Amino acid sequence: MRKIVKGGGLKANTLKSMIKSTYDRSEVEGWNKVMDTPEVTAFKHPSGQVAVALRGTEGTLADWQNNAVFGLGGETAYKLTPRYIRAKE
Repeated sequence: MRKIVKGGGLKANTLKSMIKSTYDRSEVEGWNKVMDTPEVTAFKHPSGQVAVALRGTEGTLADWQNNAVFGLGGETAYKLTPRYIRAKE
């Protein structure tokens, strides 16, 4: 049986805090981290709502190499990068 997931709105400040958390590993008030990797942080609210935040380019050589792979080889090449593989897992 498939579970249906229904989205809900997030306040702008909450979304901003979640995105910030992907970079500095800070906590987000009222939310629990249920997954925290270098690329992806998933949050769960006590109400059951779940939000996933993906970290963007941080300025490291590895991040810019991933960007170059995408720029030169497109989505197919990017899906072969370690960053994509870890985020997908």
